[in-house]
Amino acid sequence: MHELPVPSTVDPADPSYVENPVTTERFHFHSPPDDPESDPLAFDCWTAPGMRALPSHVHPRQDESFTVADGTLELVVDGDATRHDAGETVTVPRGTPHTWRTGGDDALHVTIRIEPALQTEGFLRDLAALGRRGALDDAGTPSSLQVAALYDAYGYDLLHLASPPLAVQKLAFGALAPLARRLGYRANPVARARDDDEGLAGLENESV
Repeated sequence: MHELPVPSTVDPADPSYVENPVTTERFHFHSPPDDPESDPLAFDCWTAPGMRALPSHVHPRQDESFTVADGTLELVVDGDATRHDAGETVTVPRGTPHTWRTGGDDALHVTIRIEPALQTEGFLRDLAALGRRGALDDAGTPSSLQVAALYDAYGYDLLHLASPPLAVQKLAFGALAPLARRLGYRANPVARARDDDEGLAGLENESV
């Protein structure tokens, strides 16, 4: 885990501020959308050099835009990497495999807009809570049982891994989901999630 500096513009006691000490991401969520099914979610994200990025993934129903405030963003879309500096905005259309990370030796500050919001905030809060509780590996990845619980809570329309094929993921993680539920793994849907520490049960079973 990393000790992360709190951005100077953020009150660390603000419930809209969340840290993931494994990936080094710090999120400051803007006002929640009135209707997550149609309205966008915007948030600031700060990361340290060498951040642990999510594996390449797909948002089937959401467009994701990145506006770089400081540092360099490295965006990998369909396997092709591009770099974007302060003042640039780049958008990843829905359905496109992608991931992103800090692109240089300096910290990165980026504003992200994802439309529609769906349950993105709850998902990111869940990953941050898992990171704080030591339930992510060094690459920032949850166990297979926890991934099954996340898919069980959020479905595959929020995001899914770019590979293996989605049908294979549904078969594998769908088979694990009942076991994950029996062992107490679950996730915090966004309806309950402005307190990101409530409701993540079963983490003591991460070695299972």
